[in-house]
Amino acid sequence: MKKTFLQTVKDQLNPIAKVRRESFRSITNSVSEAPEVFEKKNVDWVFYGKENLYPSQLFDLKYGSAIHNSILKTKGKMMAGDGLLLNGLKTKEESDSFYKTLQGTQKAELDYLLKNKRGGTNLETLQDYLAQDYQDYGAYAYKLIFNNDFTKLSGIKYYKAENIRSGKEVNGKVENYYYAKDWSKSTGFGFKPEKIAAYYEGNKNASEQMVYRKIGNADYYGIVNYSGCLNWIHTDLQMSIFHRANIENGMNPGLHFKFYKVPASTLDEDIIISNLIKQWQGAAKTNKMVATFSESKELGMDISPVETSNLDKQLLLLAELCDKKILTGHQLTSPLLAGVSVSGQLGGNTELETGWQIFDGLSMAADRKVLRNDIEFWFEFNKIGIDVNINKFKPFETIAVKNPQFTISSNG
Repeated sequence: MKKTFLQTVKDQLNPIAKVRRESFRSITNSVSEAPEVFEKKNVDWVFYGKENLYPSQLFDLKYGSAIHNSILKTKGKMMAGDGLLLNGLKTKEESDSFYKTLQGTQKAELDYLLKNKRGGTNLETLQDYLAQDYQDYGAYAYKLIFNNDFTKLSGIKYYKAENIRSGKEVNGKVENYYYAKDWSKSTGFGFKPEKIAAYYEGNKNASEQMVYRKIGNADYYGIVNYSGCLNWIHTDLQMSIFHRANIENGMNPGLHFKFYKVPASTLDEDIIISNLIKQWQGAAKTNKMVATFSESKELGMDISPVETSNLDKQLLLLAELCDKKILTGHQLTSPLLAGVSVSGQLGGNTELETGWQIFDGLSMAADRKVLRNDIEFWFEFNKIGIDVNINKFKPFETIAVKNPQFTISSNG
């Protein structure tokens, strides 16, 4: 729908609202810790959030809060690990050596699954995608592609969890899932969601079946592990918007233009405001302004700013609280593990390695087990005859540098 002139002017007079819309789509209020999940008549899928866009809000929070983003990336790496370990071996080197000894049908079957050409991405990359979605959205999704007689997996296709909605339960079981690239347009012409049969043991009604693996036991959808600090993540996002708007406004609160004569019509009023925007705000349109029209000076409206005492100190305190609450919500006691520097948290390598092991054992091991169980199922279903495990991501291992390609010289 084309904007009216007045709406365009309002948008230009409110740069903070403009920043929110362009950078963070639909986020205007806090994201709830537990999403509203409900069914609607005449709609096949279950709504995920008030407008069915809860995962999109989580996506916006990730890229609106630097500390939250950094932690999620670290957790995704820890869950995905560093490749696979075959046949119960403990190191990547041992596993690679074992792989080289494989021959014949067994090697061909293993290569077919590892390359996963029918699924569109190799197995190691698929691990990364699924693990990151599990941390970001509290769930991951993939489609199993079976051969004609359902005796082998032909491929495993990744689907972004943000784009999946659950069908309604029938006799206590979800029979279908729905995929849409953009759920905000799902009711528009040409954007009808794709229905995909749900996987369950013994289902031979469809050769392609969706697995939706979620955190927790809530109905239909997963609950993110960081749900307890969602309000603090949102606060961190809003603070970044506030500071950005301040910079774009030239670090001033704006100006109030008082006119002591009411224009003859609304159109004349719009023209006056438009001229102010062109001549005062300039091309960047960064300065905020307020215009009022009154019959006389005596009848004019007074606008007085509400002064906040010690605003700079309050903002610093709020920023520190945000960092602490977000770290607590993620159960991360050593911020440097996620590349986050926090005052008073600097420690030596030994302390960091201990913190890493504690965090991995308390939080990440359980998540990694979920992914490992699915990978084990793929190997077992295709009867490859090889045990498989996820190789832990180990950032503290010393890596020897062989044949360096640089020299250091002195001009002194």
